Amino acid sequence: MLQLPSIFQTKSVQLIHVVAMPLVFFAFMVVYRPFHIEERLMIGHFPFGVHLTLLACIIFGTMAIMRTIYYLIRRRVDKISYFFWSIFEMVVAAFFVALYAWLMDRCVEPYFLVLSRALAWVLPVLIYPYVIITLSLFLVAQYRQSQIDEKQESKIRFYDERKNLKLVVAASSILYIEAEENYIKICYLDGQQLNEYMLRRSMKSVEPLCAEYGLLRCHRSYYVNPMHIKALRKEREGVIVAELDVETVGNIPVTKRYYDDLSSHI
Repeated sequence: MLQLPSIFQTKSVQLIHVVAMPLVFFAFMVVYRPFHIEERLMIGHFPFGVHLTLLACIIFGTMAIMRTIYYLIRRRVDKISYFFWSIFEMVVAAFFVALYAWLMDRCVEPYFLVLSRALAWVLPVLIYPYVIITLSLFLVAQYRQSQIDEKQESKIRFYDERKNLKLVVAASSILYIEAEENYIKICYLDGQQLNEYMLRRSMKSVEPLCAEYGLLRCHRSYYVNPMHIKALRKEREGVIVAELDVETVGNIPVTKRYYDDLSSHI
C-alpha cells in the first residue's frame, strides 16, 4: 500500500525534521568543511562561523515553514508524494541559502550559478538525515504493527466497573465495540457465530485497552477492529462507513476525524 504510516503525521516527527536538518548541516560543515565552503563564504564583513550559523538559521526557518505546510496537507500525502516532498524541501532550503550568499556577495555572480553551488552544499548533506529519519520511522511503525499483531493473537480481558472479570475473548475475534448509554456492546465471533456482550463500562475507560490490542476509534460511539474491515466507503451524502467481512453485521460509521488513521491501518 502507498499509505504512509500514521507516525509520519505526528507533530513530534515534524519537530524532529525542523531541528535535525539545520543541526546536521551545521555540524557537517564545521567538521568536514566540504565543497571549499570556507572559501566560498569569505564574503561580506562576517567570518565563516557567522555565515555558517546564519545559513543554519535559514535552513531552520525554511524547514519550520515547509513542515507546517506538510502538517496541514499530511492527509493527502502518500509514500511517493512524501519522497518528492522531501526533495522539494531540500531544494527550497538551497534556494534561500543561495539567495543569502548571492546578496551577501553583492550579486557579483549570476544567481543561478550561486544556486547550483548551494544545491551542491545542501542536498548531499541533508539527504543523510532525511534517509535516517525516514527509515527509522518505517522501522518504528513496523515494530508497533508487529506488537499489535502479537496482541491480536492473545486474549482481551474485560472487567466491569467493580473490577470483576466478565469476558475473556481473543482480540482477533472482536469486530467492533459500540457505546450504548452506560454500557458498551462488544460484538465478536465465536467460530462462525456472531455474539454480543453488554458490559457496564464507558468508552473512555476501555480506550487504553483498545489501543493496546489494535482496536481503532472510528466514531464517537465505536471502536472497530481493522483486521475485519473489508472496505471503507464514502457514500453520496458524504457519510463514510466501514464494511466488515461478516455479512450479518451492518456498516460501521466513520467520522472524518478518524478516517485517515483508520485507512492507514487497512
